[in-house]
Amino acid sequence: MSQEDQVQSQPINQREFKGAMAKVVTVIAMAMSLYHIFFITYAFEKVGIYLLVPPFLAGSLGFILVLVFLLFPIKRDRSKNVLPWYDKIFAILSAIVTSYVFFMGREMAEKAALPRLPLIDLVMGTILIILVIEAVRRVLGAILAFIPIAFILQTMFSDHIPGLFKGRGFSWEFIVKQLFLWDTGLFNIPLRVAATVIFAFLIFASFLELSGVGKFFIDFALSLFGRFRGGPAKVSVVSSALFGMISGSTTANVTVDGVITIPMMKKSGYKPSYAGAVEAVASNGGQIMPPVMGAVAFVIPEFLGISYASVCKAAALPAILYFLSIFIMVDLEARKIGLRALSKDELPSFKNVMLRGWWNFIPIMALIFFIGVLLYRAEFAALWALVVLLFLFVVRKEGRLNWKKIIQGLESASRGMLEVGVACTMAGIIIGCVGLSGLGQKLSMGLIELSGGNLMVLLLLTAIACFILGMGMTSLPIYIMLVVLVAPALTKSGVLPIAAHLFIFYWALVSFITPPVCIAAFVAAAIAGSKPFETGWQATRLGIVSFIIPFMFVYGPALLLEGPIGDIILAVITSVIGIVALAAGVAGYGFGPLNWLERILFILGALGLIHQGLTTDIIGLILIALPVASQIKKYKLIRPGV
Repeated sequence: MSQEDQVQSQPINQREFKGAMAKVVTVIAMAMSLYHIFFITYAFEKVGIYLLVPPFLAGSLGFILVLVFLLFPIKRDRSKNVLPWYDKIFAILSAIVTSYVFFMGREMAEKAALPRLPLIDLVMGTILIILVIEAVRRVLGAILAFIPIAFILQTMFSDHIPGLFKGRGFSWEFIVKQLFLWDTGLFNIPLRVAATVIFAFLIFASFLELSGVGKFFIDFALSLFGRFRGGPAKVSVVSSALFGMISGSTTANVTVDGVITIPMMKKSGYKPSYAGAVEAVASNGGQIMPPVMGAVAFVIPEFLGISYASVCKAAALPAILYFLSIFIMVDLEARKIGLRALSKDELPSFKNVMLRGWWNFIPIMALIFFIGVLLYRAEFAALWALVVLLFLFVVRKEGRLNWKKIIQGLESASRGMLEVGVACTMAGIIIGCVGLSGLGQKLSMGLIELSGGNLMVLLLLTAIACFILGMGMTSLPIYIMLVVLVAPALTKSGVLPIAAHLFIFYWALVSFITPPVCIAAFVAAAIAGSKPFETGWQATRLGIVSFIIPFMFVYGPALLLEGPIGDIILAVITSVIGIVALAAGVAGYGFGPLNWLERILFILGALGLIHQGLTTDIIGLILIALPVASQIKKYKLIRPGV
């Protein structure tokens, strides 16, 4: 999560200054990190500075916008390390407008209650909205920048739009008041979560990466699984799961793990496209793997009014099933093509790896302890885990902390915040407009009507919307937009709220590995030297479980650890059987090669276990038993008379 899919945003086009300007950027980035740390830890209050949330968020947004206009050029193909005059103006305007809100303080609520908006606030609000949209265009792309514009136009002119999207229409002045002065606009839940919880984890993750945890996780996975058949692919799955718990970013995961695991997979005998696909699919799972997950996991508790630990608990079993499916599929593929294991000389010793790097687990275990046992708020848990990590930096002989590393860690966290912060601010515009126009309620009712009250049809419509809108987008903005627009329809149809939110989250990630966009597969293909679309289709096949699991936990909330313990145990057993059967059917290999009938029976049986019910479970188990019996007979796995 340290760089929320920075590859997707083409960070290569960021300016990399030298000399005095580089120092200016570093100082601003450090000040940004310290500003957020002081607010989270109540350091401001201890010195007599009492910041309300909206002014604090204005300061946070000010840092974000200033750094965006300093680092991101007006066009993505212009990465010259010279700051043009107009970007200086944008940066200065960003500082002025957000400082105005910062020092306004309690006057914001008073002005919001006035019948007419003062001219100065109308001007300042208009400038800030324009700056945010331009920042979205630079960081996230022109397509995403069009989305808040579309919502603003719909809110303004909805009285002229026929049908489902018709509304009363609002003046620009009223929209500015909603977005600029009320906490239902720019300074809404998404930005608040980004400036507190997400930023705390960004700081923790940036220092953890400085400790070399990525290499340790890869060596750890190699020492455990490298000696087994198809070991490099299994290393990719395990190391991506481990590193994903910290990074929470698909493309960051691909770039960190892939440069090591993809060449190893190719060397062991996997095709380049398959090697790239394994890394892409495994890395995509990092965003759903507790305890950190992606930025979305920090927003879900705010929408649902539950703890972050509750989200991690609910997401744990589906994430395990996801990685189990990939692990089984790469094992079956290795058996099918007869791959060898890595030799002992090619592998690090488990004993040496643990002796050298066992301490890397301590900060992560501390994080889990603070969240799951002490029930600390997520941002406090992250900062306390950071304290543990810094202590380890001090007491370890190797890689001790110094000022250079401290500056690097703080700057890295602030840079990683830019995309997340811009996306969350954009989400504030969307939420504010939807709140005014009532579009979310109208769209939810329209979806329910279109589905005819059929939950499966409604889920399919939601999944299609997530997939289409998620093309080329990071998971956070698409999640927020669809939660506001579509989640009410799911909950009104009886879906458990946490299941509805995780359903949208899972499907917001599908486009990362599925053509035509499949950004994770494209990044992995570049490392593997394979064709991007061939890698994308392989990733789709490997990641098919990501299409299935969301339906499984909607129909069976026990997978989210909700309900009686007996139901949970039964759901786990049937789900594991279903996942194994699905992997075999898709891979085309069980105890030996599968014919088409056996593959179809395995897949149908797996689908039968999606719906948590005795009848469907029995049907699914029977369908799975048929090809299993056929395989046993075909390959004479049971000797006659035994």
